[in-house]
Parts: sequence; structure tokens; C-alpha cells
Amino acid sequence: MAAALLGAFATCAHAQSTEIPAPPQQKAVVIRNVQLHSAVAGEPRIEKAWISFENGKIVALGAEPMPADAARPDAQVIDAPGHVVTPGLWASASTLGLVETLQVAATDDTTEFGDFHAEVHAATATNPDSDLPPVARNAGILMVHAFPQGGVVGGHASAMRLDGWTAMDRTVRADAGLVVRWPMMEQVQARWARPAEEQRKERDRRLAEIDRFFDAAEAYLRARKADPALGKDARYDSLAGVVAGEEPVLVDANWPGQIEAAVLWAARRGYRPVIVGGLGALDVVEVLREHAVPVVVSGVNRLPLREQDGFDAVYALPARLMAAGIEVSLASGDEPAHERSLPMQAGRAVAHAPKDPGLADAHAALLGAVTRVPAIRAGVGARYGTLVPGKSATIVLWSGDPFEGTTVVRRAWIDGGECDLNDRHKRMRAKYEEKRLQREPAPKDDAGPPVVADPPKSPAP
Repeated sequence: MAAALLGAFATCAHAQSTEIPAPPQQKAVVIRNVQLHSAVAGEPRIEKAWISFENGKIVALGAEPMPADAARPDAQVIDAPGHVVTPGLWASASTLGLVETLQVAATDDTTEFGDFHAEVHAATATNPDSDLPPVARNAGILMVHAFPQGGVVGGHASAMRLDGWTAMDRTVRADAGLVVRWPMMEQVQARWARPAEEQRKERDRRLAEIDRFFDAAEAYLRARKADPALGKDARYDSLAGVVAGEEPVLVDANWPGQIEAAVLWAARRGYRPVIVGGLGALDVVEVLREHAVPVVVSGVNRLPLREQDGFDAVYALPARLMAAGIEVSLASGDEPAHERSLPMQAGRAVAHAPKDPGLADAHAALLGAVTRVPAIRAGVGARYGTLVPGKSATIVLWSGDPFEGTTVVRRAWIDGGECDLNDRHKRMRAKYEEKRLQREPAPKDDAGPPVVADPPKSPAP
């Protein structure tokens, strides 16, 4: 037992990030001669643009030439022709910051015991010293909509910045949606599956449990409103925003039956549903459209839902849903260590977007799906997600198109503070580059023979 505890402690200690959080912005910054994507719906990119920000907020932006009085005389000017500026990307439906190493339980704080723990908030479990957020920042991901895991009602997702000394520093909104995992509605037909009647009974039992839980919560909140002196229940108190329709219900559902049942359940109760997963959303698109339900597509690097689906069914899913009039955001659907795949997944969705009059610019739409829409879904769209004067200066400067595999992040700012773009990957690369240099043959001089250092002298006998 002692050895196991020491091993877990060593793993946790080794995972502590050495990157220093950025201080508040001290000096105005101007970025010039860049291609600028504001991510505002319907607004085209500016091919040659400038943007200025100070005190953590965007002051102004526009097409070149920049007016002489558009920025402070002492502003730091970054002239970056050939580069691209976008809002910071969002890691949606993610456990980034909640888990370090999946194989080591001591570093996993994603799941609580039991099926109903609505009082849990992802923000309180975030590890600000994790080594994984710096890696994500190097993929342009500056914000996260962190989801707790486990159970039927997993708790509240939180909107977090990927920089800051403490979990409190990083939290933008603690109550950013209640995570609910919907039971399977369709019958599983496989050799290993239970008989159909048992599956039906299990489904009905779980649906009844969900209704009983929310019935009890609504009854408790009515009683508390009538009598504020009534004893408190943390689980039910945390559902006040959901019951009032102010906080969304983030329903994990992939199969069409799951999605339809969850939407109709939420509509009956007056809640605001958001479907997370959404592989079968196209089959029930009319229901989604009727109730104006957004969808978070949990990654495109997945197999299709059914054997008969085309190989590109998931790749094209975000664009097809957008063309059908559904508001879509794109998550990576991957473990936290691989959140950095998000830009590449968005690029793949762009490449497989069908030609559709309902989706004129797939690239702009997918950029919105990883910037603007996730910020709205997390309840902080008024501050983050687009490049607009007065909004947060949460900005990425890319070497090129953010959805191209060869593009790298040159610089990044969260609320105006410039991020440290060092990370564990870069440190390991430097280490093994040094190994390569040490093992390369020594260079030859003009005479031809290799240059060899004098051998160490043997100690005198």
C-alpha cells in the first residue's frame, strides 16, 4: 500500500506544470497586416487587417491602413504579414484540467460516486498545475467547457480559462450547464446483449429515476420559495437555474431515440436542452429544429453510428446539421491529452462539408463551431468567442490557416495576458534534439580527417 501511494504521489508531482501564468495586460498591443477572422456570424474575414487591445479587452480592429490615432503611441506593435488572427478556440465537452493520466486513479477527478450528484461543479476539481492545458494552448485552445463525468446526473459543467494560478482564477462561469446522461432507448441487438424485455425494463426504470429526481428537485424549490427557513439540500439548490430555464441541460445522447426522448422530456419540463454527442442527430433533425435545440458534436474522428453509413458520415455531420438549420459546436471527443487534435478535426469537417446552399462558407461556419458557439453554450458569449470591440482579448496569432496541419501558434493572449507557449512536448523535443546533436559524427575539417577531441588523460599511476 505504501509503495502504491508513493507511486501515485510521484506521478502527481511529476505532472505539475512549470509554465508561469500570464500577469494582467500591462501594455497596449497592436497586431498588424494579418488575415483576421472575427468569428462573428455572417461577417467575412478581413484579408489585411489590424487589431488593438489593452486592459484585457479589444479596443478596435479594421482593414489596413490603420488610422494613425487608432492605438496608443506606446503600444507594442506586432507586424505579422502572412499570419492569421482568430478568437481562442474552445475545448467543449472536455475533461481537460480534471484528469492528468487516465491510468492513474489519483490524477483522475472527473467522477463522483452515485448516479445523482447535481451539486458537483467541474470548476472545483480543476487542477491549475496540470501539464495538459499548456499543450492545448499550443493548438490554439484557450478556453474549456469542462464536463464532470459519471452517473446519470453528473453535475455542472464550468467555463474555464486555460491560464491562471488557481482554479478560481481560471473560472469564468461555474454553472455552465447540468450534465445528464440519457439512457439507451433503442434495443441493442447483439449476441452479448440481454433479452429485449430486460432491456425495456431497465430503460423504464432509469427514465423513472430521472423523473423522480427532477420531480423532487422542483417540489423542494417550490417549498423553499414558500418557506426560506426550510432546511437546505445542496443537490436540489444547485438545480434552481435549470428549473427556471436559465441554465441549460447538457444531455449526453447519440442514438436517434435517445436524442428525441431527451428533447421531448426537456420540452415537457420547460428546460433548455443541448444535445452532446449527436451522432444520430440527422435522423431527428425536425425535432431538433422545432425545439431550437443546439448540438455539440463530440468529435469527427469516430466510426459511423451504423454499419451501412458512409465512411464520411461523421466527418460531414457538423456541416450537414448546420445546413439543416441546427446550431452546432464541435468538440474533439478525445481524452484531455489529445485535445490538441481539435483544429485538425475542424479542418476534416470542412474538407468533407457537402456543397449545400444552406452552408455557403463551411470554413467560417466551422470556425464559429469552435469559438463563438461554444462560448454561447457555456453562457459567456457576451464576453468570449468573437473578436469584437469591448469583448475579451482572447486571441490567437497563427502562422497560417488554423485548420491546416502544418500551422503553428505563434503567440496567444487570454484576457490580454500573453500565454507562455512552452509546454512538456517542447521541452521533450529540446531534450532529444540535444541527444541527436551529441550522437552525430563530429564535423570534418578542410583536410578531410574527422575532428576528434583529445581523449581524457589517464590518471598517473
